[in-house]
Amino acid sequence: MPAVLAGLLGGFFMIIVMILVMGASGAGYASPLNLGMPAFVTTISPPLSMLPSLIGAMGITLPPAAMNQLAAAISHGPLSAPMAQHFGTMLVSMHIPVAKVQMMGLLMTGHATNNTVATLLSQLTPAARNAVMAAMPVSAGNVVIGTILHFAFSAFLGVAFFVLIGAAAWFGFPGMRNRAGIISAGMLGGAIVYAINRWALLPPTNPMMGLVPQIAFFLAHLLFGLVVGAVIAMVLERSSLPTPTLLRR
Repeated sequence: MPAVLAGLLGGFFMIIVMILVMGASGAGYASPLNLGMPAFVTTISPPLSMLPSLIGAMGITLPPAAMNQLAAAISHGPLSAPMAQHFGTMLVSMHIPVAKVQMMGLLMTGHATNNTVATLLSQLTPAARNAVMAAMPVSAGNVVIGTILHFAFSAFLGVAFFVLIGAAAWFGFPGMRNRAGIISAGMLGGAIVYAINRWALLPPTNPMMGLVPQIAFFLAHLLFGLVVGAVIAMVLERSSLPTPTLLRR
């Protein structure tokens, strides 16, 4: 139970940091839970009503007649394949890279994946990307899913940290006989989790998370490890286990 609570507490501070950072950057305070975390299990895609503004954010200027035609077409839902091909041909004639046109075609026809959206947004300037993310509708369902997933992962990591760090402290590993050493181990664990997420787990499973400010994301993981490590140190310090050399100051 203390391990789960430690993970939940660390997860709380972590998500607060990311909410504040994303909000301050102009990407929307709801983005971590509305766009980032739910992308593990659902597709996050701009609604068709945002397509004209998204095209503008990409630096693409369509003739007024074409913009009016696009607005009229998307008002009825995803574009048909012939209509999407028509706009695609127009974009190619404007020397827009074919790969980008293909991804925009997926958006127009309602077949975009998280990888499609993340790739398109990553090609925008930071200001334009943040503006698009802030304009994304906030879905109560997405926020609920994102919250559940975030705290489920946090609880799991809390247990994993408690088992590994607690075992190291119990067996008297060097540097694990005092509170500072245990807290440092927690922060090191946070850094390791960040590295695994950044370069191994998230790219294939949730590319949307690659859009968050990475320095803040790294520091949030360190904060998670600090909080969990502090709770582990406190629990071990108060434990009745026969470890007379543990947690000497």
